[in-house]
Amino acid sequence: MTALCALSVLRSYKPEWAPFLRLSASVVLLGAILSLAAGVLSDMTTLLDDALPADTRRILLRSLGLAFATELCAGICRDSGETALAAWVETAGRLEILVLALPLVRAVADTVAGLLSAG
Repeated sequence: MTALCALSVLRSYKPEWAPFLRLSASVVLLGAILSLAAGVLSDMTTLLDDALPADTRRILLRSLGLAFATELCAGICRDSGETALAAWVETAGRLEILVLALPLVRAVADTVAGLLSAG
């Protein structure tokens, strides 16, 4: 909320500085979120240790991190007025998650093929 108030005032006097303040506020918020997320990530890792194989766990956690980073970057692009760039950032993020998930898709397809051939 402080950043929002500062942006409102700054736009009146120095509109060319608004993107820098917006970016700075985003970085500060990202730091706060990352410090909070460290505990959540630790708890999730503990929960997933018993439930999933290591490869699957690694893919899920990387995909989650990539989704957050993509959303943050796309939001910054949108805030800067670059909606086309934001769309490309989101597309690249989705494709990267798809590439990360390909081993899981392959494993599911192999399992289904094995079940169908056995039955």
